[in-house]
Amino acid sequence: MKFCYADPPYLGCGKRYVPYHPEALVWDVPETHRDLIARLCDEFPEAWALSLHSVSLRTILPMCPEDVRVAAWVKPFASYKPNVNPAYTWEPVIWRGGRKRGRREPSVRDHVAANIRLQSGLVGAKPEAFCWWVFDLLGAQPEDEFHDLFPGSGAVSRAWETWRRARLFPLFAGVD
Repeated sequence: MKFCYADPPYLGCGKRYVPYHPEALVWDVPETHRDLIARLCDEFPEAWALSLHSVSLRTILPMCPEDVRVAAWVKPFASYKPNVNPAYTWEPVIWRGGRKRGRREPSVRDHVAANIRLQSGLVGAKPEAFCWWVFDLLGAQPEDEFHDLFPGSGAVSRAWETWRRARLFPLFAGVD
């Protein structure tokens, strides 16, 4: 299976990424997200997942095909911002496709509780537990072809390699 994960700058948050990418402000335009979704559907028809923030779900979800689902990343520990109440402690993940599971395989939940990644050097870097959940959500297998469309900190690609090793060599999981 060829699949991807996309974690673009969230709609309206492009200014946070200008120091890392001079064209980050294009992600403040809904049409850019529509183009990304079209790309996901065209290039990764078997499976894809897209992170976004809860504020933009109302805008972005209608851009997606009708067969997508919405999952949730719940953050038990998150950064609390002054004068923001209630705090934003979850993020939607829109996903499509994936490998079908048999009845004997464990069910994957459509939510995960995983703490944010601290001191990653890049706003929005995803924790390994989140990444492993996305791989499981899509029914990934170690031999699959994975694409991280927004590599940023490199955390998702590293998590893919760790996840693959753990599936290929379970006896050595966690040993580098």
